[in-house]
Amino acid sequence: MPVARFAAAAATAAVAVLAASACSNTQASVNRRPHTGVTTAVLAGGLQVVTVDANDLYRFDPSTIYVHPGRVEIDLVNIGKGAPHDWSLLGFDATTPLTGTGQRSSVTFTAPSPGTYTYVCTIHRKQGQTGTLVVLPD
Repeated sequence: MPVARFAAAAATAAVAVLAASACSNTQASVNRRPHTGVTTAVLAGGLQVVTVDANDLYRFDPSTIYVHPGRVEIDLVNIGKGAPHDWSLLGFDATTPLTGTGQRSSVTFTAPSPGTYTYVCTIHRKQGQTGTLVVLPD
């Protein structure tokens, strides 16, 4: 009988190992949430203006923004009920202040040369709160 018990325990352990290894996505579920929304800046008073929502799902909406070279204003609105958020263009001096629930803040900067750039929430970057700024040629 001890051999039968050992065989059963070994089989159970093998099934558990196979089940655990079958899960191929090792990212936390918050990082697997989709990024949505695309917008093009609206020209207002010489500025290209874009409103970006931040939410409790650690995503920006829109997550892709199209602008042209020149002055850009990003208006960040925190529509969540929890943590504060900010908007920061990586590699540039363009960051909003931390923005609490139901509040808005903005940053104005000169869009860099044509190309693709990443923006993030500096405190939720690891949760995947990122987006793409696409600067189109003039």
